[in-house]
Order: sequence, then structure tokens, then C-alpha cells
Amino acid sequence: MSIAIAITPHHEVAGHFGKAAGFVVYDEQGQLIAELVNSGRREVGCKHKKQLQAQLAEHQVKTLLLGNVGQRSLARLLRAGFDVFRVPNRSSVQDVLNGKVTREPLLSAEQGRPCKREKGGCGCGCGSKKTEKPAKIGMTAGGNSNLQGLTKIGGFKL
Repeated sequence: MSIAIAITPHHEVAGHFGKAAGFVVYDEQGQLIAELVNSGRREVGCKHKKQLQAQLAEHQVKTLLLGNVGQRSLARLLRAGFDVFRVPNRSSVQDVLNGKVTREPLLSAEQGRPCKREKGGCGCGCGSKKTEKPAKIGMTAGGNSNLQGLTKIGGFKL
């Protein structure tokens, strides 16, 4: 079981999960075991946040400490079994590890920061249902031509 802290480039607690420069991962004895870089922190969407979650899980992180997190990311983290705590932004990592700052447990998605975009408007499709695209000439489905729904090709009726 490990603890991860979202950090800024100056190794202070980052203000937001998805925009953190990286994460420092400590074991139960407080020994640094990994430092993860958030290479997608400037990206829009959820893909890099899902990748961060997977990296944290690979390092057997159980507890996540951060400044803030969006509602969707928080919901995904809680569903995955992470214990998430909010600590003051810009706190030193050492103060967090030594228990010198307050930890607010985040137990439901509503405690996260509301999304600034409309549902699914971040460009990654989160929160929106996928619609089946209509068949086009030349498209194949499983190796067979998909002509379902076509009534004319080049003026010729089928």
C-alpha cells in the first residue's frame, strides 16, 4: 500500500489532479519509491487522467493526496478504490507526510470541482453516449460490405 501526492514542478502540493506536474509515491514508512511525470497535464480531455490512474494503481497506491480534483476524475478514483484527500495547495510534501497539514477526506464525487465544460464537451467523449455512425460506401463490417440502409448508388436503385 502506497501514498501518492500530486505535486507542482517545485515539489509542492498541486492545485489540481489532472494538471499536476507529477506524483511522488511513498511507501508506508515514508520512503520515496517512485516519481511519476504527468506528461499530459496540458492536454484537454480525460485520456491522460485515466493513464495517471493506471500508473498509480501499478505502484499499488491506496491513498491519494491533492489540492483539488474534478468531479468526474474523483468519481473514477473512488470507484477504483482510492482513498482521496484534499490538502492545502502549495503545502510542502514534507509537511503533508509529517501530518502538519489537515486532510479532508473526499468521499463522494460532489466534493470535487464541477466541470467547466458541458457534459462530454471536453472532447474526449466522457459523459456522452457513443452514437453509431451511418454506413458509407466502401465501409466494411467484419469483412463483408455493409450495404444496409442504402437505396441508391450513383443514381441506380438497388
